[in-house]
Amino acid sequence: MLRPLLSSLLLCAACAGSVGGDDMMQPPAPTTFRVRLANISPFKQLKSGAFAVKTGATAPGPLAPGDAFEVGFSAGPGQKLAFATMFGQSNDWVFATPASGIDLYSGDSKAPISGDVTSQISLYDVGTEIDEEPAVGPHTGPNQATSGDGPGANDPIARVRKLGGTVMLTSGAMFTLPPVASMIRVTLTPRGGTDFTLRIQNVANDTSTLMTSQGYKPVRLSPGVWALTAGGEALFTDGVADRNLGLEDIAEMGSPARLAASLKPLTGFATPISPGLLAVHTGGAPFFTVGEKDRGMGLERIAEDGFAMPLRTAMGNVTDATLKEVKLFDTPVGRDTTGPAKPGSAYEIEISAVPGDRLSLVTMYGWSNDWVFATPENGIDLFDGDQPRFGPLTEELHVYDVGSELSEEPFIGPNTGPQQSGPDVGPLDTDTRVRIADYTAPVSTHLSVSLVKP
Repeated sequence: MLRPLLSSLLLCAACAGSVGGDDMMQPPAPTTFRVRLANISPFKQLKSGAFAVKTGATAPGPLAPGDAFEVGFSAGPGQKLAFATMFGQSNDWVFATPASGIDLYSGDSKAPISGDVTSQISLYDVGTEIDEEPAVGPHTGPNQATSGDGPGANDPIARVRKLGGTVMLTSGAMFTLPPVASMIRVTLTPRGGTDFTLRIQNVANDTSTLMTSQGYKPVRLSPGVWALTAGGEALFTDGVADRNLGLEDIAEMGSPARLAASLKPLTGFATPISPGLLAVHTGGAPFFTVGEKDRGMGLERIAEDGFAMPLRTAMGNVTDATLKEVKLFDTPVGRDTTGPAKPGSAYEIEISAVPGDRLSLVTMYGWSNDWVFATPENGIDLFDGDQPRFGPLTEELHVYDVGSELSEEPFIGPNTGPQQSGPDVGPLDTDTRVRIADYTAPVSTHLSVSLVKP
């Protein structure tokens, strides 16, 4: 009885061993991923902020005659400055630049503007409250706190509009305004390099500038908000209703806090991202090693000029058993031509991988001298054990300085991508190591990188 049973057990063991051996010899089936690299930058202006404390003071407050606000900032050619500050004697009027801002550099010469720019400043009605006689009406700035019926009624003309020398008030009465230049003086002073100082000064005379039906009244300018743009209209659009982001608070109460807070998440460098490369590999560092000099294979061309083909060509000649696949991406989704992915657009690339494979990618931070968005040097795991890692990867990326050119402020430095005179232009970096860039904005404010199922 034992011999047949033993034979049967040995046969089953052999069969099991045979089946298990065949399975172990089968390579795992590859998984197809779609790598989506989307430019999600929300930024509408380059810089913004509030001004509230006059020169020589320590606390916020309005400007009396002779007082001034000063704002220091940096800017590059082609960029414009906008600001708004309340004409304190009104219901909802502001001194402001044109909606698109004022030029900071002159034409083709790219020379910084210097001196008095008051001629470009106007009074605008924000269109939120009815218009009463300045400093006299019960709901104007000086009187609204004592008004018995609260704030003024809504303006029947609910749109931002420039005021002329003579204004029709909501009552139908006409009011003659003093010249803008008799109330406010605005100057720009270049400070060397790309730095400027904006100065907003109250130049009115309390006893001779603002004539009303009750005699001369004082002129005051409130704290306000400024913005630096590369196009667009940061604070308002002429002829269109106020955006309800906080300009009304300046125009009615002289309070810049809400508008400054509204602009903050929309303020930053909306850089394009360039054509780039990705690699599937099992080990090593395909594109760079942190702390070491760039290898001279073409990463510099991506980092400085957004040219990915030199690195792609060089990678094709690499003999490394850990490197399984290298792909170039250069055409945003929905386009037929190659080029950068600007905010709102994306690259998508399909790859195949098996457990143990890693992903590395690199693309230019387009408004820099030599920065790239990239995975860590050793890449990112494509699997969690045997399970594909479909989902977001953004938090694992960094901005790296490739160490080939001296870094300048993005989009503003004279040798950054948008400002340089031509490719491969700019002083050499004194630190030639690849390293994480000195840049505080999270990658997630610029990019969304994810693995999706095709």
